[in-house]
Amino acid sequence: MSPKKLDAIVFDMDATLVDLGGFVEWRRAHEEIVEAYLQYDCDPSIVQECSAKGLFNMLELMYEHLQKERGQDEAYTMQETVYNILGEYEATGANSCKLMDGCIDVLDWLKEKETPLGICTSNSPKSAETALKLQGIQGYFKVVVGRTVDHPMKPHPAQLKKCFEELNADPKNSVMVGDSHKDIIAGKKLGAYTVGIPVYFTRVDLMKEAGVDVIIESLNDLRSVIETL
Repeated sequence: MSPKKLDAIVFDMDATLVDLGGFVEWRRAHEEIVEAYLQYDCDPSIVQECSAKGLFNMLELMYEHLQKERGQDEAYTMQETVYNILGEYEATGANSCKLMDGCIDVLDWLKEKETPLGICTSNSPKSAETALKLQGIQGYFKVVVGRTVDHPMKPHPAQLKKCFEELNADPKNSVMVGDSHKDIIAGKKLGAYTVGIPVYFTRVDLMKEAGVDVIIESLNDLRSVIETL
């Protein structure tokens, strides 16, 4: 299939299209979110256990725990609270982010080919909007799906499924591009063709284990991949 025959191409955002994470104070965000859980009278041992697994894993694990312990309504409210805390840190970082190498060139090429483009990101909608707007690439994308309580983050396929649905695209005739094995897992669960672009923190072994279809060095190599599909 050629680019004109593809239903859509969906990109992860941070470390795929833009370098946002390098400008976010993740440690401070993590600490503030831990404090929020404790102020909500969560069991300190549970919070500590979940926190040790990393910020984004903590968010998912604590939500599951709160659903069981406090019920859906309270858990939802708390998840919105911590998402908002994290979102403020991400939005601040978005003001300083920069494009990844090759981003504009490949987006211009895909625009010429009239390939529908979307973004599925675990960052907040606000930070995604800020980053895309400041970098001048917002107009390339028909759909941007950011982190919300209603849709579990990748590797769960819910966010990506929503993105494809809003693009009116069949995942099996579409492509998912990302820097993490979580992007690949979500894409493969929906039957999409997956392209991995490793960065310095990428677990390439996990990306391969997830069944990634092809791994490239940068966005500069994406055109040649799309042309061979």
